[in-house]
Amino acid sequence: MRALLKIESRRLSLSVLIALVLTSITLLADVEISPIVPYIVLGFLLSSVFPAGLSYGLELILSKPLKRIELFAGFLLSHLLLALIVALPALVKPTAFLYAIFALPFLPLDYLTGLLLKNPRKTFLVGTLVFLILTFLPTGYVDMKVQNDAQKALGIETLADYEAKKAEYSSLVYTLERKYGNYAFFSPGVQLELFARDLDVGDKEDALLRAGIALGFTVILLALSIIPFLRFEPGEFIRPSIPALYLRPLPWWIRKEIAGLWASRAFFVFLIVLLLPVDRITKAFFALFLLPLLVIEVLSENPILILSKPVRRAYLIRRFLVVLGLFALFTPVLGFSLAVVSFTATVIFLTGLFSRKLALALLPFFALIISPALQEGSQLVALLFMTLTLPFIALAYLRAIRMELGRWGG
Repeated sequence: MRALLKIESRRLSLSVLIALVLTSITLLADVEISPIVPYIVLGFLLSSVFPAGLSYGLELILSKPLKRIELFAGFLLSHLLLALIVALPALVKPTAFLYAIFALPFLPLDYLTGLLLKNPRKTFLVGTLVFLILTFLPTGYVDMKVQNDAQKALGIETLADYEAKKAEYSSLVYTLERKYGNYAFFSPGVQLELFARDLDVGDKEDALLRAGIALGFTVILLALSIIPFLRFEPGEFIRPSIPALYLRPLPWWIRKEIAGLWASRAFFVFLIVLLLPVDRITKAFFALFLLPLLVIEVLSENPILILSKPVRRAYLIRRFLVVLGLFALFTPVLGFSLAVVSFTATVIFLTGLFSRKLALALLPFFALIISPALQEGSQLVALLFMTLTLPFIALAYLRAIRMELGRWGG
């Protein structure tokens, strides 16, 4: 971790120095907006500057015999220590220091951005955009929603109505702001605005709740960012994957598909969807798009690699069936909807054997057309779609053994 701190300190020394000077000047000057400056400065650093060079640092460090979880902890502690240095002048005004805490969620959020984009310039731009959106956009929307709902509830249509019900209006607005603020847990800007108002009115209980929401969201994002970090390799995700390495008794072609799934961004998104607190139908709806994307990736392998292997053309169908079989493990989550998802993936796979571009273009329309079948959720519907899937697999097999690999990229 000491080596990580040295590397990150040298890489970020200029940015930290500029931010430190800017924070010090604005706090020492008696400016009305000064308490919010540490949040703005620190949020920009954490969301855009700190994680932008994450992949460059990893290229130097991953060659060392260090565990990945130790590397993640090293990056996190290094960045938090540098952030603390920037926020130290805010101790002159305790309120400004408390405001700066609300910038913490942007660090793990941009870890996710950096690990998925794997491009420092794109990470910087996207991180800046995310920081601005989550700081200002939900805040404006919540304010608009609260005022509109309060006016409707109290029947305020004119200025005279407002003057007559001013006290009730202010009380209702404050109540609605706290209610909608809980819904906007993902926005540090909303939580910061409510926290500032709580300090003004002396509502310590709600102020602690706002700080707790921001810190809790930070912990959730950290847990999510660890997943791609454990799979990260300079330039691309790990191949072969960690699960495939521990499943040696399985045939190599099954382990290959497990590695492919582990390295797939579509599958990573699917795992996140499974963790969301939504119903089974919603998860199946996402799978209706994500599983076909995965089977299209099966067709993305260079045909020269396939022809060089001691396998027949039916190897493509075998790979496709392995992917379907692995997704069958999620039957407890998707239920009977898995049959509809598998049918959609089979049709898209057959289309992809003729043209991958056509399959990608057809996917959103076909998935939306067939999505009402997810609502049925009965054994009869599941059996019907399973039966329909078989002839399409047979057609895919006939196409695979006769297709011209020289025109593969169509």
